[in-house]
Amino acid sequence: MHAQRASTSPSRPPLSPELTVRQVAADYAGCREVLARYGEADRPGVKFGHLEPIERFAARHGIAVATLLAELAGASGASTEFRGAAQRNAHRPFLAAALVCTLSLGVGWGGWLLWQIGRAGSFAAVPDRFVVAHGEAQLWGFIAPFIMGIALRYLPTATGRKPLAPPLVRGLLIVLFAGVLGSFAASLAPAAAGWLSLGSGGLLWLAAAGFLAIVLAQTGGKTQLTWARLVLAAAGWLLAWATLMLAVRTQQTADAPLYSERTRLLLLQFAVFGFALNAIYGFGLRLLPGFLGAGSPRAAPVELTFWLHNIGAVALNAAPQRWPWLRAAGAVLIMAGAASYAAGMRGFRRRGRPPTDHSWSASRPEIGVHFLRYYIQCAFAWLLVGLLILTAESLRGAMADAPPSHSVIGAARHALAVGFMTTLILGIGQRLLPILGQTLLAWPRLVKPICFLVQAGCALRVTSELATAVWPSAYAVMPYSVPLELTALVLFAANCLRTLWPPADSLLTRGMVTARSSLKTLLAEYPALEDELIAWGFGYVARTRAVPGELTLGSFAAGEGHNAAETIERINAWLAEHSPPER
Repeated sequence: MHAQRASTSPSRPPLSPELTVRQVAADYAGCREVLARYGEADRPGVKFGHLEPIERFAARHGIAVATLLAELAGASGASTEFRGAAQRNAHRPFLAAALVCTLSLGVGWGGWLLWQIGRAGSFAAVPDRFVVAHGEAQLWGFIAPFIMGIALRYLPTATGRKPLAPPLVRGLLIVLFAGVLGSFAASLAPAAAGWLSLGSGGLLWLAAAGFLAIVLAQTGGKTQLTWARLVLAAAGWLLAWATLMLAVRTQQTADAPLYSERTRLLLLQFAVFGFALNAIYGFGLRLLPGFLGAGSPRAAPVELTFWLHNIGAVALNAAPQRWPWLRAAGAVLIMAGAASYAAGMRGFRRRGRPPTDHSWSASRPEIGVHFLRYYIQCAFAWLLVGLLILTAESLRGAMADAPPSHSVIGAARHALAVGFMTTLILGIGQRLLPILGQTLLAWPRLVKPICFLVQAGCALRVTSELATAVWPSAYAVMPYSVPLELTALVLFAANCLRTLWPPADSLLTRGMVTARSSLKTLLAEYPALEDELIAWGFGYVARTRAVPGELTLGSFAAGEGHNAAETIERINAWLAEHSPPER
């Protein structure tokens, strides 16, 4: 009977330990009586139930949380769901591994290669297989796991589906990075290229197939939504990219180059235009409006983006070498798709007058740093630059019947891989990770220098690489882009890792709060303080059903029209009289 009742209300989320007592009492009929039986009392003028999580309520009353949830489910007919820390933090190991990979095998190794090229004044100064090792580490070891990690964490929230079991998440991560490390080793060791290259390619194909299966399961029934189809298309392109790479590797010999220049460009296009851009467009439809304050996307332009972009990607990638005009047409369609997306996202512009950086990052830190929106605009500017370079080179090759220029194609690759994809990851990552973790960005003051460094480094690299076709002395300039980009990534990695694993709240370590302490943590530890806050005139506590984890006491006080410093002092005085916390 209960299972049947639950199935007739698929839109109602299952009962979970993270829900507040007030949420459960308000949303699930019959639960109020159960909670009252365990000691939750009515309070005049306040909604029934405190703002403490069910798991803390159970511990405070000496009940096993599983027992309490079973009783609540029996009374309401709802299902239950336990999301452990591993499921809530599924993105953490993917993002941490991606950061380590880009700082070592990706940008780290690529920087060393670029210094060799600059000293010698020739791209031939380093073997092609070394360059391939850098490119694949950056694409498969940084871009792919970063997007996968975000998807594994965000899709269950967006679709209401059950999160992936932790062993499967760990398995996907292990398979992916075993493939990345094997591919890197195969590129550096031609003698082992046969079996190692094929084996690592098979592992990457398996990781791509697993990711596609996950996305299919998560977006099932949602494909009428443009954002879901874009994410599904990204997963499909990832598998196509892995399939192409594996097919090429099956034909390799020990004495032949790992990939031809044409193959390297094709693999990059599958990665950027097929996988990454579809994922960015899809998740962007869900995340960027709130991020930028741009309002709801326009449905028709973003739907047009799906078709223009993917038709253009097919034309660009499937065109035979003897049909450069089709490649150019594909690039034009992709640019049209990007323009349509920008129109659908209202030009990536905030609606209304934006607040100053100070008000966003200081008085309301949970809103995020306003400057992060410029990462998005810079990234799409680089996308346009990369596509223009690629299109112009395709047209030049068609008219002159000549192979593509190494320096021009290299500049386009860098504009797309670093200028577009990396800039976008740096910007979205510093806003999205605090949201996913319900915390604050660790060091908001790093946002501006990170952006300036990566933009300066990319601009120096792209312009100097283009200039090498005319002025050989430009080779000596190219390596100076490395410290700029590498420093930006080191700062970004530090900011992300500290945000993913933040320090314990001062309330838990010293029994005192600061302006940056979490209101949610405070009320979970001291539910009795809720009545005091209401008595002090904080009406939000009486009205809300749940407190966001990132809402700080400073923002809470300011939002209620109270002096933050005086509020903190008053709370600390109350805490001094009521320690230790109730359990």
